[in-house]
Amino acid sequence: MAQAERERLSVLMFPWLAHGHVTPYLELARRLVATSFPNLDVVVHLVSTPANLAHIATPSLPSNLHLVEIRLPAEELPASLHTTKRLPPRLMPALKHACDLAAPRFGALIDELRPDLVLYDFLQPWAPLEAASRGVPAAHFSTCSAAATAFFLHCLRTDQSPSAFPFDAISLGGAAQDARYTALLASAGRGKDDDSPPPLVPERDRLPLSLDRSTVFVAVKTCADIERKYMDYLSQLTGKEIVPVGPLLVHDDPRNPGGESSEEDAIMAWLDGEDPGSVVLVSFGSEYFLSERQMAQMARGLELSGAPFLWVVRFPDDDNDSSGAARSLPRDYAPARGKVVQGWAPQRLVLAHGACGAFLTHCGWSSVLEAMAVGVPMVALPLHIDQPLNANLALELGAAAARVEQPERFGEFRAEDVARAVRAAVNGEEGKAARRRAAELREVVARNNDGDGARRQVGVLLEKMARLCGKGQGQAVAN
Repeated sequence: MAQAERERLSVLMFPWLAHGHVTPYLELARRLVATSFPNLDVVVHLVSTPANLAHIATPSLPSNLHLVEIRLPAEELPASLHTTKRLPPRLMPALKHACDLAAPRFGALIDELRPDLVLYDFLQPWAPLEAASRGVPAAHFSTCSAAATAFFLHCLRTDQSPSAFPFDAISLGGAAQDARYTALLASAGRGKDDDSPPPLVPERDRLPLSLDRSTVFVAVKTCADIERKYMDYLSQLTGKEIVPVGPLLVHDDPRNPGGESSEEDAIMAWLDGEDPGSVVLVSFGSEYFLSERQMAQMARGLELSGAPFLWVVRFPDDDNDSSGAARSLPRDYAPARGKVVQGWAPQRLVLAHGACGAFLTHCGWSSVLEAMAVGVPMVALPLHIDQPLNANLALELGAAAARVEQPERFGEFRAEDVARAVRAAVNGEEGKAARRRAAELREVVARNNDGDGARRQVGVLLEKMARLCGKGQGQAVAN
């Protein structure tokens, strides 16, 4: 019998222009092209701006994974700022506006590449419209937790008559408080004197439209072992199947782009000299810049805690930034037991080091999963967006040992509360319980991120995509 002719499934991916979005899209792309499907070859085109692609273009990319440039209109922002990396907060509306204006260019890429399916992010709800106008199905792939996504969708759909989010552990304090927080985010931080161009898509509509326009299913960076009930509720809200694709954590930790390996070596050597489980890693991601007051309170709080710490600090590139972000560390700051690293540190390698005993984190979803993957308990200090929901989820799971008190609002904290939370995580009973639970969660994340469990989840997604496009037959098989 003649061998069946092999088909080609072409997938076009378009993540939001942020490292925390591009990285999981890229990892999903790697896994998709490495998954075998009877008589089907998978090709992925990942679209982003040159500013983002420059940091992920490596010779090690699979031959059937292609990076594709999309150039945003440059009238509002120079090309070097067509990324959220080190973008001053005041320019975020301008970046969203420029991305919205690039919708026709994205459509032109669809015409050129002729994909069978588009995977898109929540900030580009026009992407599925560009695909649909060309007869191409599109599916939303969320890099946020199912809990946070369900929370915001619930609040946005009940904003006229707020109703309680059905999971108390995730709620920020009841229906009214949840609605106020969601409304604040939906305003995108625009003040009455903000002269930046308004987004072409209202902020409050981006997530609901992205989910509504997803064809048949929504893919989420998560696993059912951790978020099953939140996946179920999100499915109820959207009327679509929720397909978990795993944590999508990368094993290798790339060296500092454009930096020297000696920076990494110095960090690891310092860790080698510390006692096992004693060091607190302190990092707030690549897109949030502490104010001078926050920087001063954090510096004092870490000193008061008495614990050795590795603090990764970042400052915006724009000297004209008027957001209030700090431009430097407090004057004459010389920590007795800590090491301060500016700009970058190999987070995954640090977390996996035996000296690392806790992670003081903003609770970005990737950071939460990375901490769970290596069994390191967290000290939660959420600052904005989905982070308070992820912090609540980490506490509910037992993955966070403590939370820094923020009685006024997110982002406002005192040195004494930082010190108290760190001491609880490193030396208190809370820390002991969290370390036991962290060891259990490490196994949960491992079986969903690696081996048969990970391959099975990506295989399910690939099967659904192939069926949606009328291609392939049989079940996906891992290489």
